[in-house]
Amino acid sequence: MIDPIATNLSYLPLKFSRNKLSHTIEAADAGLESRVGLKYFLTINVPEFPFSDNLVELHTSSGREKPVEDMSGVQIFSGAEFKYNSGRNGKVDGLLSYTKPSRQQAALSVSVSQTMAFSLTERITGGLPAVDTEKALPKMYAIKAGLSNEDFYVYGETFWRKWQLGRKQFLTWQPNYKRVDCAQEEYLYFLVNFTPKPTELRLKVQFYTEDGITSEAITKMTLSNPILYSVICCPVGASALAIPADATRYDVWLSNEQDKRISEVRSYILDQLGELYDRSILFVNSLGGWDTLRLIGQAQRILKVAQSVAAVERPADAKIDFSELKIISIEGEYEFQISTGFFKRDAVNYLRYLDELLLSEEMYLITDKGHRPLQLLTSNLVDQADNQDLVARTFNFRVLDTVENFSDLPASEPVPERETIWRGMSLRQVLDGFGKRTGFLAFEKLEKVYADDNALYKPYTVKINYQGDPDYVEPIFDSTITVGGTPYPSAAISRLGTFKRNNCAAGYVGGPATITVNAGAYGGENPGDANALAEARFDSLDTQAFANTNGTCALNNIPVHLAILHKIPMTGTNVTGSTDAGPVIDLRTPGAEMISNTVGQNPPALRTSAGTVNPGTHNFIIEVEYSSPQIRKCRISIPSKNREVIISKAGYYAFDNVVVNSSDEPLTFEVNPL
Repeated sequence: MIDPIATNLSYLPLKFSRNKLSHTIEAADAGLESRVGLKYFLTINVPEFPFSDNLVELHTSSGREKPVEDMSGVQIFSGAEFKYNSGRNGKVDGLLSYTKPSRQQAALSVSVSQTMAFSLTERITGGLPAVDTEKALPKMYAIKAGLSNEDFYVYGETFWRKWQLGRKQFLTWQPNYKRVDCAQEEYLYFLVNFTPKPTELRLKVQFYTEDGITSEAITKMTLSNPILYSVICCPVGASALAIPADATRYDVWLSNEQDKRISEVRSYILDQLGELYDRSILFVNSLGGWDTLRLIGQAQRILKVAQSVAAVERPADAKIDFSELKIISIEGEYEFQISTGFFKRDAVNYLRYLDELLLSEEMYLITDKGHRPLQLLTSNLVDQADNQDLVARTFNFRVLDTVENFSDLPASEPVPERETIWRGMSLRQVLDGFGKRTGFLAFEKLEKVYADDNALYKPYTVKINYQGDPDYVEPIFDSTITVGGTPYPSAAISRLGTFKRNNCAAGYVGGPATITVNAGAYGGENPGDANALAEARFDSLDTQAFANTNGTCALNNIPVHLAILHKIPMTGTNVTGSTDAGPVIDLRTPGAEMISNTVGQNPPALRTSAGTVNPGTHNFIIEVEYSSPQIRKCRISIPSKNREVIISKAGYYAFDNVVVNSSDEPLTFEVNPL
């Protein structure tokens, strides 16, 4: 039986490094006397090494703000936009790399090179009076993955925390119910970007036999304490999972230590008949996982050879076998032309999925001697055709190594001349699913040493220590560490969600629910880490379903007063301490003046209308007056409705189609300086 789905998971956001990423620094104070000389700077900070807590400066870009636009009296201050990652091989993407599965891998492993923490720092200088501000933004994470442009526009900011919340997708777009050979290498990749983080990952399988028997869910592989934001490689081939020979289909998924499912279920159909021709290409897909494309069509291999020759002077007494041309070098390369064969099911989706192969950055031919690097020479593909029956496509590849000699030996592993081992170095805390300490310390890196005398290997060699690596060094327990402790506990969160209840009875209006995350619910080793986890928890609870259960229902037939909160201090009609004329505000409905001649007071005071408006949809008119041409610009907003207008001169301004409910009492308009 397939495990029940895990609930109450909070998903964390990541940036797609293979897409263009930009950041806009908000414009400097709109009230500056002069904006000449304003400069904006954006600094990118990245880890010293993968998953290091110490961020160092990578690059600082400088720029200028866009010119201030004036649209019918409304000024728009756009600030300065920085495109800090250009997509593939951009500043962020270039620091990330894929982790290919090893040949015939049969254990879960962790990739720490496909995701990365980074932060941005804003700085603004110049202008009059002089500005010099700096703002460090919260830490973010990037993953070496990408979406198509049309999908990135819609899902770019929500894919990892919203789409994954519902789908729990492995890092692949290949169609489900894939037909595989019994000995085929097959892998699924999965991103751990949720809390509480599992303390153990379990790769589970359930298979179905020819006589209709369904097995129990079996745990085939486990991995302890995966790192948050790490990518997990899961071998899911029939051979790696030891699927019985009489099985016709099997399902795989990932569960946590409580046997609650944290991933989607992928199904594989075993091809028991075998194919006359059977080859496989391993390639990286757009989400950073590695897919296997099985090719069962005919193939041909071509050896192309280039020779270099040099002329040799012929002696006068040279014999007949003397050659005046000498071959200096011979280098060849193999090219393959392989057909996919006809797809036996889901042909339309597979045809579209083949786009992944043309867009892949890395690919390998799976052979009995290992994975041989390939370059795809085919540059175009018909990926959609109406009214077609059998579907097959042919691709041309080049093997990316040179051929200088011929041999045909069986596969064998080379024996090292002197045995080496890897020694742990640079300890860090192992955290539980809530970011708190477990008492264990893990080695961040490993250094290579000789096994016989423990001397450093030359040249000095270091690599990241991660689960699944054959040289992985297990964490060690330190009894002096307080289990469950944390140096930076999360702050309490208690605020209204963005959804309003929509299942109230007739005559009632729904309100938002208060979402609470207790103080100290999460921990972190760096300032801000725990708060980010708490915010992710808030975000996961901020749903329509939560609002429908916990939101308020208020009677919606009580008239509402209007109010103005003028926050610009004024003395008479002038701004206090200035010769600028301040805005004098009148509030009207199309049928009546509700509040007249409102000026700012110190401290600000709420001025409420004598009359009321009934619940419903209304248009409101704001008249703004100034006593002299030297004016103080402002913005007028309705905070509860997320509505705002910019006031740059005297005149009339409208808020149209404002939905008013009894719970808005009073409906408040705020006047704020720009």
